[in-house]
Amino acid sequence: MEIPIQNIYYLLSYAWNKLDETERMEISTDDYKDSINLLCRVLVAGVNHLLKKGVDKSYIAITKEYPGIKGRIDFKPSLNKQLFRQGKAICTYDEFSSNVVHNQILVATLRRSTRITQLHPSLKKQVWECLHRFPNVDEIDPIDDINAEMHLFRQVRIHRNNYGYDLLLRVCRMILENAVLNEEEGTYTFRDFTRNEKAMASLFEEFVRNFYTREQQTFQVRREDIQWQVEAGLDSELSLLPKMQTDITLEAEDQKIIIDTKYYRNMFSSNYETEKFHSGNLYQIYSYITNIAKDSRNPNNASCDGILLYPTTQKEIDATYQIGSHKLRIATVNLAEKWERIHDRLLGLVGVSGVDEVIEG
Repeated sequence: MEIPIQNIYYLLSYAWNKLDETERMEISTDDYKDSINLLCRVLVAGVNHLLKKGVDKSYIAITKEYPGIKGRIDFKPSLNKQLFRQGKAICTYDEFSSNVVHNQILVATLRRSTRITQLHPSLKKQVWECLHRFPNVDEIDPIDDINAEMHLFRQVRIHRNNYGYDLLLRVCRMILENAVLNEEEGTYTFRDFTRNEKAMASLFEEFVRNFYTREQQTFQVRREDIQWQVEAGLDSELSLLPKMQTDITLEAEDQKIIIDTKYYRNMFSSNYETEKFHSGNLYQIYSYITNIAKDSRNPNNASCDGILLYPTTQKEIDATYQIGSHKLRIATVNLAEKWERIHDRLLGLVGVSGVDEVIEG
């Protein structure tokens, strides 16, 4: 599925809930034809902004040989090295420093990016300039172990004072996860993450959910746990049943829609050269709407509708079926279209106007 780089940018911006930040960067996606150059451009723009206002600092524990006494003395190594006779000691003390893990991740990602073969020479030069400007941050290596890399990200605590790092660390993670080492040459090749169906399925779901949260005011948007409307037999345990959770639940005062997003290179399965919808997807959304309809705690449940939503870059589908008091719609959104048409298509699927139209009206 070939998705234009401009629309990849929108998918990421919505999925990460960073549309305002990416729009402020005023990055022209027309200048980039692949994802690694776009991601590195976002990284460079964000790092330059950080360097301009000052990178984040924090108190970190330092242990080293010190002329005199500072903080806590480590007696055993100091005695072993006979440092007291020299007026020195091994001391551990706190120092206000930029050498914190989130800055180390930025530096490591910038360094990695200079070795990615697909990176444009002019952009590579900008990456090097960012590296040379970064103050007093240790180089963290080896960072070719993906588990070690992810452990570093888990150490970072994002809060109000360092929130500007959140977008950049998401970009760093995507670069590091998809940069594949060529051991013979010591270079990296960036793997096109849009070809990873599992990664794109998660990205597409987050994009759609955050799109509806941001772009309309008719529905409340959430994920919802659905209870199995069954009774366990004598030898059965309800806890053994799989969890049912919607990708997206839209609910207004008198209307409820469940959206289940799917991502396939081909939205059809073939059976004797005949195209059919994926049966498992249909059974899943059918199970959602029939089980939720039996939950009488919410009056909207009885007539809840379902939408199976697929991305496409070619054939458009829009089919609606009536199942009792429920409508089941199978639809696509064409990610090869211009963004304005994608925007209008998603709003039209649930029959609402955008935020701007609501305000103007």
